[in-house]
Amino acid sequence: MKKKMKMDEDEEEQLPVVVSYLTYEFVQREGLRDPILFEKPDGLGIKMPDPDFSVNDVKMFVGSRRMIDVMDVSTQKGTEMSMAQWTRYYETPPSQREKLYNVISLEFSHTKLENLVRRPTTVDLIDWVDNMWPRHLKERQRDSTNSITDMQYPKVQKYCLMSVEGCYTDFHIDFGGTSVWYHILRGSKVFWLIPPTPQNLELYENWVLSGKQGDIFLGDRASDCQRVELKQGCTFIIPSGWIHAVYTPVDTMVFGGNFLHSFNIPSQLNICNIEDRTRVPLKFRYPFFYEMCWYVLERYVFSLTKTSYLTPEFQKHTLGIGLKKPASSDPAIEQLKEEGEERDEGSSDEELDVKLHLTPLELEGMWNLLGKLEALPSNKKCLPAGIHNAPALITHIKALLKEHASDNPKLSYSGKPIVKWPKRPSWYQPPPPPPPPPRPKLASTPITPRPQKPASSMSVLRRRRVRCKRCEACMRPECGDCNFCRDMKKFGGPGKLKQTCVLRQCLSPGLPLSAVCEICKEPNQEETGDPSLTLMECSNCAQIVHPACLTVQGEGVVNKDLPSCWECPKCVQGITDPESSGSDEPLAAGHQQHIRPPGPQTGPRALCYHRGSCGHPAGWGGDSLWVLPSSSSFLLFLLLTSIGGGPSAFSANQLETV
Repeated sequence: MKKKMKMDEDEEEQLPVVVSYLTYEFVQREGLRDPILFEKPDGLGIKMPDPDFSVNDVKMFVGSRRMIDVMDVSTQKGTEMSMAQWTRYYETPPSQREKLYNVISLEFSHTKLENLVRRPTTVDLIDWVDNMWPRHLKERQRDSTNSITDMQYPKVQKYCLMSVEGCYTDFHIDFGGTSVWYHILRGSKVFWLIPPTPQNLELYENWVLSGKQGDIFLGDRASDCQRVELKQGCTFIIPSGWIHAVYTPVDTMVFGGNFLHSFNIPSQLNICNIEDRTRVPLKFRYPFFYEMCWYVLERYVFSLTKTSYLTPEFQKHTLGIGLKKPASSDPAIEQLKEEGEERDEGSSDEELDVKLHLTPLELEGMWNLLGKLEALPSNKKCLPAGIHNAPALITHIKALLKEHASDNPKLSYSGKPIVKWPKRPSWYQPPPPPPPPPRPKLASTPITPRPQKPASSMSVLRRRRVRCKRCEACMRPECGDCNFCRDMKKFGGPGKLKQTCVLRQCLSPGLPLSAVCEICKEPNQEETGDPSLTLMECSNCAQIVHPACLTVQGEGVVNKDLPSCWECPKCVQGITDPESSGSDEPLAAGHQQHIRPPGPQTGPRALCYHRGSCGHPAGWGGDSLWVLPSSSSFLLFLLLTSIGGGPSAFSANQLETV
């Protein structure tokens, strides 16, 4: 990517339109067809935090537990992190970052951060969310996340983008054909922009369907690809349908947002069709796209004719039609308010008498929108709950568009929006937010738990043990290729298995520091040097004890492969314990054998941990703890001795082999 940037810097850079203002009349005339760059924010009406606003500040305003979507730059696939995890990653020095992650979809409306950011004023005037979607639904929104189940409106207006040095987002088109406002608070960005010509859009669609995006730089094949560098303080408008890729040369923070509008509807519908053909998942599409289209038709009809096709409930809370005035304690104050409202109604009636002219871009877009909704199959029309009598609405909008077909374009560039919300009465109270989803009630009768097979002894041991942090496996990094790595969120997986990499499974997991003896309740006393005071965990019954605390006489078998692991004397002798959690069958008492190789003891094959003076030669004993090469060797030995022959049938060399 750096090589590609160097090549592009040597070429002549084509800049977008550079202007110092953005007015509603400008949008009416031009329709936001070309990218617009504002080198200074003056006159845009935007509000931003100070440039030293940090990622840690973002965490403080949106919450450290807020889960955010994070993109792995190497795979261009998403994963999830908490805001606290992301802050720790972002503040890591660049040389210590093992992977490059990018946050491009943190929507922060309805958080404390929302009050620190204000987008361009003209965007507020044209955004369908603010002017077409029933406003009482947006007022009912309480959830700050982007959970579609809790979303009352298309929540895509304010995003915080946080990118580290070296991040790259491959060529894409913003969802639903939305336009984008984009302000560089700190850092810089490099854009490659491809205009949405029919040839380029077809090339993009085939490129996405090929599945070889990582092998092909689309900018080399598309026509008229432009390179634009945005520096700190710049504001950028990306029109609908423009294909773009983004590179981050330094750690950068950006505030931006998406919006649909009435002056480029054909492009918005075309991008929606491309998303259908390329099978873009619903999670990455514009929320409630077709529901929004129905509300757009209704809002134009009401603004031009004062005829509403909303349901009575929606008319009451969104348009103020049918609202009942609450009882007032002061009649004089109420009379003054009524007089003011009557003056407002009179001025609105005068505005209705003035003929409104639709711009050519609006007329073209509304015809396209109407045709798209009519062409949708009945099961995909997505008619919203707030629309009443959709066939009548379709008929009315057709007649209205025919009536305005001869509108004078010069008179339509008024600089004032046609679609505006009526002023609400001063006594209006918004509806209460929806109640939280009900919690499932507990059953009146107790539920009998399904019997479960006890976990195997070794799984019990593994579950309670901790890493040694010294072996070769603990020191090596994740491989990134095994099933467990592919499941991890940082490698793009769902994070359901929650297991460590197969190459990082500890070779000598030990007991946790919190482990205590089940008999004396004392912790490990290994530092004393007395083996009888070292905590040992039984591989059969999973009991953790000091060998010195046991009252059962007999021998325990120490596992050489696993630290602090043995088969306790109770399990060796077959003494069952009702509280034991092991699942293996206990050994019969008659099968307990003293394993003592014949011949002279030139070197012990096993070590004896005496609990007292046993009187045996060093390394051997009867009432002792035996350390064998592994517990499997001991079980094999018991099997052989139970068949016949006894341990005396084996030589020392044979015993060592076993």
